[in-house]
Amino acid sequence: MTLDTSTSLRHRAVCSIDVVDRWLLRVGTTEHRLIGLSILRLIVGVCGVEYYVSDLGHRDMLWGPNAYISIADARGTLPEPLTSLYFWSHSEVWFNAVFFVGLAVAALFTVYGGRGLTFVHLIFMWSIYDRNQDVLEGGDNLVRIILIFMVFAVTNRYLTPRSKTSRQRVSAPAPATRPQLRYLSTSAHNIAATLIVFQVVVVYAVAGYYKLTGSMWNTGVAAYYVSHINQFTMFGLYPSAMNNLWLGWFVSTFTIVVECAVPFVIFTRRRWLREMVVAGLESMHVGIIVCMGLVAFGLIMIGADFTLLKDSDYRYLGARVRRIRQRRRRAATGTPVADETTAQERPKVLAHATATVAR
Repeated sequence: MTLDTSTSLRHRAVCSIDVVDRWLLRVGTTEHRLIGLSILRLIVGVCGVEYYVSDLGHRDMLWGPNAYISIADARGTLPEPLTSLYFWSHSEVWFNAVFFVGLAVAALFTVYGGRGLTFVHLIFMWSIYDRNQDVLEGGDNLVRIILIFMVFAVTNRYLTPRSKTSRQRVSAPAPATRPQLRYLSTSAHNIAATLIVFQVVVVYAVAGYYKLTGSMWNTGVAAYYVSHINQFTMFGLYPSAMNNLWLGWFVSTFTIVVECAVPFVIFTRRRWLREMVVAGLESMHVGIIVCMGLVAFGLIMIGADFTLLKDSDYRYLGARVRRIRQRRRRAATGTPVADETTAQERPKVLAHATATVAR
């Protein structure tokens, strides 16, 4: 081995180690996708509360000890290690206690979040899902997986009564005796956030692939056939609209394009492209909620879609909304438009002007 070859290999090894060190530093020191995960927590919690409340008057028939699906039959549909809190007793008192405690936990999880509440909410939601699988819409499959990852993620940094205090506490320097705990907590959050995004991407990639290779979706008639399934039709305007050839083709093609684009926009640096794809996904699921009546499924997918955007994307959108409001307020009051240079840009402008004068 020549000296040049040895030097080149040593240089590559040093560069590789440097890349790994930067990645570990990024994973262990900065929490990512906090805003998207907070929105996801809020929507998943609302869906959980809605799941309990929507059939509150029929809870005995659906999940009680004397429901139309017996506890023995429901237990037989699960693999051996899995169980449900509703299987532990045939008592009406036990059933109502588990049901209303689960409802309270879902409400607390929605408002406050936190890893402990997420774990308890996970147990109660799995229990009621497994007690009667006939009333599920399909969104529970994603919720089961996402809730496992959310146990390790920070989902209450925003949209909670104590979120501002929590952000201030985290921004403070870590105590000298607990830097390892903060590093482990941040690392667990970032890994869990990555797994949630990966799961969402897999869902859309698989769905888009099957649609792309399916004859009905390629020919643009899938939306027509879906609209004529009475079980998933909310009102008569939906099938009538899909009777139009061009509109049905557009809906089918739009769905394929948006779902197939998800795996690619995750890695793009073009923020506008990522925002457009997420907006397309949201419009698609709003259509599912309104036209097909799959409220829980649509809301859960909307919440999952919000994790595809970075925290910087949300901050940019927030700044843009504030600028639009300021312009409208000035236009309404007749105030002259002042310099709209943002706070981040002003130091750069001042430095440039200073350098120009110095020259």
